[in-house]
Amino acid sequence: MTASPVTAAVFTGRPVHELVRRHARATPDAVAVTGEGRSVSYRDLLRRADAVAGVLRAAGGVRGLPVAVRMDPGPCLAAAALGVLAAGGHLLCLDTSEAGGRSRAVLADLRPAFLLLDGATPAGDDLLAWYRDALGGTVLDAGPASGAATPPEPDRDARTAADADLAVGETPETAGDLLDEWMYVAYTSGSTGRPKGIPQTHRGFAQFMDWFTAEFRIGPGARVAQWAAPGYDASLVEMFAPLVSGATLCPVPAKLRANPERLAAWLAAERVTHLQTVPSFARRLLEAVTAPGARPPAELGCLLLAGEALTGELADGVRAALPAVRLVNLYGPTESILAAWHEVTGTEGGRVPIGRPIPGRDILVLDGQDRPCPEGAVGDLVVRSPYVTPGYVGAAAGDLSAFRPPPGAHGPDRFYRTGDRGRRAEDGLLEFHGRRDHQVKVNGVRLELGDVESALAAHGSVAECAVVAVPGRHRQVAGLAAYVVPRDPAAGDAVPATWRAALRRWFGRATPPVTFTVVARLPRTAGGKVDRDTLRRLAAAPDTPDRTTPTPRSKQYAGMRSQES
Repeated sequence: MTASPVTAAVFTGRPVHELVRRHARATPDAVAVTGEGRSVSYRDLLRRADAVAGVLRAAGGVRGLPVAVRMDPGPCLAAAALGVLAAGGHLLCLDTSEAGGRSRAVLADLRPAFLLLDGATPAGDDLLAWYRDALGGTVLDAGPASGAATPPEPDRDARTAADADLAVGETPETAGDLLDEWMYVAYTSGSTGRPKGIPQTHRGFAQFMDWFTAEFRIGPGARVAQWAAPGYDASLVEMFAPLVSGATLCPVPAKLRANPERLAAWLAAERVTHLQTVPSFARRLLEAVTAPGARPPAELGCLLLAGEALTGELADGVRAALPAVRLVNLYGPTESILAAWHEVTGTEGGRVPIGRPIPGRDILVLDGQDRPCPEGAVGDLVVRSPYVTPGYVGAAAGDLSAFRPPPGAHGPDRFYRTGDRGRRAEDGLLEFHGRRDHQVKVNGVRLELGDVESALAAHGSVAECAVVAVPGRHRQVAGLAAYVVPRDPAAGDAVPATWRAALRRWFGRATPPVTFTVVARLPRTAGGKVDRDTLRRLAAAPDTPDRTTPTPRSKQYAGMRSQES
């Protein structure tokens, strides 16, 4: 196979933190970030960022080094991120709600020299104590109360026009070189094993921002929600998209993030124009905004869905309830930020296409011998782009199997084998057909777990669901376990017998053995996706089939979610 390079000029613009500085100089009094009980202007945001950069330089400098930032979304996090980048470091954002094994694994893997907080070290914070004692790291307070992030405004009139376009501490000779340095490292959720560190360059992220803000009309007057949890590339996209374009960043308060009813009210009150989330949460949010007495988000003009497969049923529901909202299906791995997009403009069938490649990226559909699949045939999805990460960092640095190019490939592009399956339809649009590792064989019949979920979700009594395999002997699959959130638990059709009948109508004789568990809500990772690892652990434990009321494990989980909400 011969793969020609992606026909897109390599991005030669500015890193994103320099673009933010330009807007701060052009419109210093415009609102950059809401939060902390008030609005923060671009001028104040850059003053805070400059102070953070100064603190890092005074502590020894971070050029080319990772810096961990552990803050809730808000003005402090935005200023800290800009300060780290201005000082020449690259970002590692941590979710403040996660202080267990994942955060320790990430810190131990990347070993950042500094960890920034937006306040004094909380008493009894085991993670921070471990970071200092076990890794020898330094914790720095970059919050406004420390005084370090709120210096007096300096006299900037003396700076030349050329200097005004540059980030703090850079010169015209070095600014361009920064494009090929790392901007951040994002870690996978770790649901299938140890989290892997995925670096992205300033060039790759800035090129994506250039397309993203232009395509979705993010600019002055727009108000963009930051819904994704820190630590994931989606959160960085949501944070920088408004700031590089002169819009306003509206961080979602942590206590509202997982509560669709309260989030719906917040979207309306904050006049949010752009929201990005995952389809399974969008389903719950749609029910909240269409509930009797709910205040619809009148200013919402663009809803971006990513991270999970988007069903036609959900897409049609959003279009019917919010006809003025631009609905977009986004697809792609963290290794390339995103790779494809599709705007939903009409009624969809069972599958919503993932669409066409984002500029600067291409998607190949290959068979088992790495040959291009004919139109309509399902194969492996492989992203080809100069903006694919060059590889993992830390313990996974030697794992290059997913980056292996197809035979005969040449040119500057890199390749990433997503592990997803898909096909190219007659109209040229790409369709997602599940993950390779979500295919199971039950009683000799091969099934795609996503197809089982789609069949269940199509029933009117099901609000959302997730299906995982139940392990049997000798590494065989004994059956499937379905976790169902009913629309109305008291309804007569919200019972396993009804759902099992729905599967029989869909699969006929190929219907797999399924046990059902009714849950109040599905577990989720910090990135908002359904936490299938937790469900697999529940499914592997011996229990009674068809649990229509919460088991002790379900109660424990429900309580945990209640605390997070």
